[in-house]
Amino acid sequence: MSSTVFRDNVFPHQLSDIMSLMHLATFEGSDGEEHWQTYLTHKQKECIALSLGMYYQCEHCIDYHMKVLNRLGHIKKDIFMKNMTSMVLFLRVDVSRISEREKIRWMEAWQEFATKVALKSGDPSVPYLIGLAIGIARDDDFLIQFCGAEVKKIFDTQQVNSSLVIGELEAVVVFMKAATSKNRIAHKIAQLIHQD
Repeated sequence: MSSTVFRDNVFPHQLSDIMSLMHLATFEGSDGEEHWQTYLTHKQKECIALSLGMYYQCEHCIDYHMKVLNRLGHIKKDIFMKNMTSMVLFLRVDVSRISEREKIRWMEAWQEFATKVALKSGDPSVPYLIGLAIGIARDDDFLIQFCGAEVKKIFDTQQVNSSLVIGELEAVVVFMKAATSKNRIAHKIAQLIHQD
């Protein structure tokens, strides 16, 4: 099984194969033979993955998922990356460390920005899916509740079982946590092994 998901040859091949299979199952809803029903679109999952790559500052993941998004649809890369960067920057704020007045203003500003991004993308769920993913990734109770409530409302309105959507989102978060951890240190491991 070959994949461009990972960029080094040091990781044991059997584990790379498992991670590649997990990538296929998470993003394609398939193991290559069997297919499962998915509740998030491939584009939604790639937006979540890109934002997590940005959050974890993994250049390989950012490049990989941006290329996939380019293949999936016509996006204006500069505007798209500005919006993604702004969302991730917004979501880096730990509201447990700011005043109640700042928290209220943060929520208002986030909702204004999320509405603009949703209108440009045509998908009102993307900003909140990204917020929920980053909340899950860093175990942030506020983001999980704040963005999770919006995700539930959006998908319940569409008569899509929001618990299945959130479960699928959680799979993307788990995969990306492992992938970014591996990819961010790959060059350091290669340097260690090739030291003379």
